Amino acid sequence: MSPDTALYSVAQVRQLDHRAIEDYGIPATVLMKRAGQAAFNHLLQLWPEPNHLQVLCGGGNNGGDGYVIAALAAQRKLPVVVWQLSDRLAGAAKAARDFARQEGVPIKAFNTRDFQAAITTAPTTGVLVDALLGTGATGSPRGSYVAAIEAINSALWPVLAVDIPSGVNADNGSVAKVAVNADATVSFIGQKLGNLVGRGRVCSGRRLLAGLDVPADLYTTDSPQPLAGILSLQPLRKKLPVRPADAHKGDFGHVLVVGGDYGFGGAPLMAAQMAARAGAGLVSVATRPANTSAIVARQPELMAAGVQSGQEFLPLLSKPSTLVIGPGLGRSSWSEQLLYHCLHGDKPAVLDADALNLIARMPLELPDSTPWILTPHPGEAARLLDVSVAVVQSDRVAAVRELQARYGGTVVLKGAGTLVLTAAANLWVCDAGNPAMASGGMGDVLSGLLGALLAQGLSPDDAACLGVLAHAMAADRVVSQQGSRGLLATDLIEPVRHLLDEADE
Repeated sequence: MSPDTALYSVAQVRQLDHRAIEDYGIPATVLMKRAGQAAFNHLLQLWPEPNHLQVLCGGGNNGGDGYVIAALAAQRKLPVVVWQLSDRLAGAAKAARDFARQEGVPIKAFNTRDFQAAITTAPTTGVLVDALLGTGATGSPRGSYVAAIEAINSALWPVLAVDIPSGVNADNGSVAKVAVNADATVSFIGQKLGNLVGRGRVCSGRRLLAGLDVPADLYTTDSPQPLAGILSLQPLRKKLPVRPADAHKGDFGHVLVVGGDYGFGGAPLMAAQMAARAGAGLVSVATRPANTSAIVARQPELMAAGVQSGQEFLPLLSKPSTLVIGPGLGRSSWSEQLLYHCLHGDKPAVLDADALNLIARMPLELPDSTPWILTPHPGEAARLLDVSVAVVQSDRVAAVRELQARYGGTVVLKGAGTLVLTAAANLWVCDAGNPAMASGGMGDVLSGLLGALLAQGLSPDDAACLGVLAHAMAADRVVSQQGSRGLLATDLIEPVRHLLDEADE
């Protein structure tokens, strides 16, 4: 995994820092100056020729980075002021403050009134730098730090956060009280997981990484292995089997979509349409009899079977190679019967929507030997874990791990920065997708996509990673071309098809 796609915990980045200092002989003051220089360079690239900088510095190394930024701005004759929230600095941070003083940077004790007055009277093309609380901060911000964060968020200037937005937990992206809403965040040596998950994903804005010119050997096996990785399309797309010239439909699997209780016939249809377009050789739907005519009329390539009971449904399980159970399934006795038979078969399956809600309330266990992909959104995850949605969202990393511990399989925790936890306990983050995806049916088409990838021979882990990423990238593509309002789940079907195509670079 390259440094660009690796995600680390705070403890792991500290180990990398320690190795850079102790094993490679790079002084801490040099690393801090490189960090400040990298952040300042990114600032000028994002906001060329700002008329003013206001840098808010805490008492740790994060504050030290801020002092370096201020000193570099002063060297360029750029008006700059440092707002100091602690005068107790040591080591490299103290040396950085001395550097700023040497360059003539005004350093003022922070108070809300004076800071807001400075923002009001200074030129409107200024930039704020958040160097208050770095990755080492624990617990909720307190006292003047809360006031400073609120003052930053109330200002109209763009904000560059140093390493992590202040108030964000760098390990899981949670925000206990308040956090800086940055326009961009520059991380150093290793990207922190908290910048890409939970509220941290929102607060960090555009995420940038500066390697600080450390040797490539720093990231070898002697160093801590990343806590997670960012999904990348090219290596995942290579997992898809090449289609030989003499291929036939039986070579690419048969997906059976199970769902569509009364009033919910559209959900299994959307899942089945995506499964067909994503390359499954055959796709069928087991649903309420009332839905079959509409399904076939909308997509004649699908096979639709109406079933009244679990007894009628059971024979249908002999033919498909892969199941997608849950879209529009409902929570009736009919739903429970179909789910029961699916869970006690031996087919690879995607469990979504009401399949998950039923599992949460029924005394059913998923067989350990069956390759499942579970795809809960935060509400479904909360029901599966018997906690509130707020608990799930407060630490999505812990939630996805607990889901797998209880239910096994490969787990996809949907939402901004969707998490994929593989059966081998490898954690992946999807760094694609957008708010336009907050519309009905998005989960249904994802489940169909995952089912199609399973049917074509991908492992549950690879299918989950590729499917989640292609789904999110398709949404980004549509939004870039057509705008963000009114995005429909079925709008993703065609772009997903192209994203999966080997010739589509």
